[in-house]
Amino acid sequence: MLILYIFAGLLIMLLILALVAAFMSFVVLLMLRVPFVRTPKHAIDALVASKLIGEHDLVYDLGAGDGKFLQQLVRATGCKAEGFELSPFFWLLGELRASKSTRWAMHMQNVIHIDLSEPTVIFTFLAPAGLPALSRKLQDETRPGQTIISYGFELPGWSPTQVIDPMPENPKGSKFYVYRKT
Repeated sequence: MLILYIFAGLLIMLLILALVAAFMSFVVLLMLRVPFVRTPKHAIDALVASKLIGEHDLVYDLGAGDGKFLQQLVRATGCKAEGFELSPFFWLLGELRASKSTRWAMHMQNVIHIDLSEPTVIFTFLAPAGLPALSRKLQDETRPGQTIISYGFELPGWSPTQVIDPMPENPKGSKFYVYRKT
């Protein structure tokens, strides 16, 4: 009977923790006005097929959400990766996914406070509202030769060196905009 009470107590604590994380994520969403939208699998497949990312790359995902993109990318390319997410709820989901792998990790951290000089590839799928500040940070902190990939939206002040269209039959579909720091 004691075990049943302990189990019930743990279950209640986990439920409370999940509710607090969901509430905090909602607050972050309201403050930043950046919704969670997952990169579609067909788009990830197109990025993998482009061979832009390989097993020797270190990929940073800025605004990694629930980590599904990195999980699929690491599995398909063998690269190493780090995901950065500000929302506690989505970070926790990503952390659970990353805990099953030694090739990638999640961090609950604002992308503005990350050193961007280490990765070989930087990926982002952020709403347009956050791109001007990120674009300035990328100009200031990235080193020559780094690859920057933005899904869905072009980076202000940058000229893409390549555009990958996962669904060419849909001219209004999202694309990958690839940049190289010179």
